[in-house]
Amino acid sequence: MRDKKQRVSYGNSFGTGYATVIMLFVIITLAVLASLSFSAAGANAGQDERASEFTAAYYEAENRANEKLMKIDEAAIEAYANGLFDLFGDTVTAYDGISAVRNDEGFSVSWTENVSERVALVCEVEVYADPTSHENKRYSVTEWNTVSGGSADVKINVWDGTF
Repeated sequence: MRDKKQRVSYGNSFGTGYATVIMLFVIITLAVLASLSFSAAGANAGQDERASEFTAAYYEAENRANEKLMKIDEAAIEAYANGLFDLFGDTVTAYDGISAVRNDEGFSVSWTENVSERVALVCEVEVYADPTSHENKRYSVTEWNTVSGGSADVKINVWDGTF
């Protein structure tokens, strides 16, 4: 009987087959997670590039708007110096894309600078006929906002829940 080998039991243990299956599952899971993280990183890089392009375009549009505001201010200074503020509107509307409307305080001057195909920077300033009554300010900015290029008047077909 000594020739017979005795089986030795070490309690509840997994065999080598179970460990191999678990390791394969872990490796496949890590590979899938790695590919998903690379995919997300690529998408974020694309968003970062678009955001930086939009920011650059916005600052270019704001610079153009500030240049027009500078021209408006120079025209206001000249109109005050010559006593010809009533002709200020004609002077300002000669500039590209600027409109001026006379009101009780002076002129409401507005213009739009395109940031992109879908976004524009809308600017409006109130140029005062009498700066002394407004703390010696020649103008005040009443609007300086970005707006979407879409129109609110466009009707789209949306199901209203009725048949």
